[in-house]
Amino acid sequence: MKSKFLAILLFTSCIIAACTRSSLNTQLVQADSLIQKLPDSALHFLQSIQSKEFHSAADRAYYALLLTQVKDKNFILQTEDSLIRIAVQYYDSTKNTAMQARAHYYLGCIWRNKDDHPEALKEFFKAITYSKKVFDNSLSGHIYNNIAYLYYLQRLNGQADSIYQIAEKLAIVEKDSILWADALSQRGMIGIRKGKECYQEAEQKILHAFNISCNINQRNMIAKTAYSLSLLYGRMNMGEKAVEFAKLNISNQYNSNALDRAYLVLGDAYYKISQYDSASIYLNKSLYSEDYYTKAGAYMRLADIAKKQGQLEKALEMERKYSSYLDSAQQKQQSAEIVTTEKNILIQRKQSEFKANLGQVYYYITAGITIFLALFLVLWKRYKKEIINFKQKEIELNKKTEELLQKKNEQISFLQKEIELHNYSQTEKQTLKEELHTLKTERQVLLKESYEHSEVYVKMKRIIQSYKKTDKSSEHFDEEDWKQLIAETDIRWNDITIRLATRYPLSQDEIHLCCLYLTDIPTSHLRYIMECSRDAIYKKTKKILEQKMKCADKSTSLRDILEKLL
Repeated sequence: MKSKFLAILLFTSCIIAACTRSSLNTQLVQADSLIQKLPDSALHFLQSIQSKEFHSAADRAYYALLLTQVKDKNFILQTEDSLIRIAVQYYDSTKNTAMQARAHYYLGCIWRNKDDHPEALKEFFKAITYSKKVFDNSLSGHIYNNIAYLYYLQRLNGQADSIYQIAEKLAIVEKDSILWADALSQRGMIGIRKGKECYQEAEQKILHAFNISCNINQRNMIAKTAYSLSLLYGRMNMGEKAVEFAKLNISNQYNSNALDRAYLVLGDAYYKISQYDSASIYLNKSLYSEDYYTKAGAYMRLADIAKKQGQLEKALEMERKYSSYLDSAQQKQQSAEIVTTEKNILIQRKQSEFKANLGQVYYYITAGITIFLALFLVLWKRYKKEIINFKQKEIELNKKTEELLQKKNEQISFLQKEIELHNYSQTEKQTLKEELHTLKTERQVLLKESYEHSEVYVKMKRIIQSYKKTDKSSEHFDEEDWKQLIAETDIRWNDITIRLATRYPLSQDEIHLCCLYLTDIPTSHLRYIMECSRDAIYKKTKKILEQKMKCADKSTSLRDILEKLL
């Protein structure tokens, strides 16, 4: 009651201030003070202000930043960046480091919401540089948390976990319970991914996060941690507990997308305790989701139920839908291709334009051979010029990437020597280690970008696209392509093929398959590169795991083992 009264009082005072045309900047400062503890009141106030009331660029930028921030605090999904860019451009021009940190962070959040992870990472790395300069530990913690989440989505579990640890430490220092709970919960989810041997540790982390969330009555985090616990207990065959936490997840949800996933988890939990009717009810509810992975998961479990009930025809139908939605989900992921694909598209576009123009030339041949030759030469010269310009830009981009990598390597080497040679305090050493880790993370991003610019990676994408469109490809992987793939993989992953060959008795073909598993290419598309069936890929993978790597845990994937070697 007291907090509600305070919110009303503050909101009313802000409105009165607006009506009396007092300093808009003062009003914005008041709104800024409300955001953390009373985000809903701050949102109402900011939305009550007309943008035309702002006469200075400073007030417009401040307003744009605050409105973007308060929407984020109120869990409003934002995918439009025009508002926050007002703040970014202004604060970059005025060199206001503290505000630059906030502006670039929220621009990164919007790129994250749009599933453009490379752009999001670029903005988050900019933001972390600025926030560290002004010693904003609270903001740094949230930035690290988001960086870790993006790596988690890319299944870079080791990198994600180490960055979550930094976020966790900063959360403890700043007494930020929500951030602490989120980092703990995500580290628990990483533990679930690692397999049975990490389940106990994962449970401890998620339960700790759950208790923190309950103590502060933060429903969003209660829902999130309950979801994680239900998922974990389902894996541990503790069906009753899985049902309990799945129900708790549902009761604390606030948006439809999360609710659909909650229904899926509850349906799965009921399946684990053989309550197939209840499981079917919630699995069918989750089918209303717009997320293809959620749909795929629901159909997979519905297929299992149909098999248990002896409904084989229905089971086959569910399995077909599962495969269809899984492929759609993977294709949707691929549609967010970054620089490499853009380069390929540009070349194809220019070729198409050239062919179209050439067709027009053939049409006018009847008008005279002279006109035809003239038009052809003009078009050809223009095309060659554009290709030359494009290749020049590509060379410059590669050179820039190499220079950045060299710089990062030098910085890393310097910090390593600093830590080893100088007698720093524990606090100073920890700070240097965190900076070192950030540099290594940034280097990994650059290596990934360089890898996805490589000719062999571009060729793989072309082959896959050709198969998807026509079920065939004029291009094939030859011996030189495989050598190049191994070389690029070793550059990105620190000579991993050498370590694989040393540790396991793998054939050359098996090394090739391991390299493909370390790409972002969906497993279902690997057959296009290796020119074999899905079943053949499955058998080769199984042979590597069981016979060559002696892996007895069937829940462990080849990708999981490879990631442990990175």
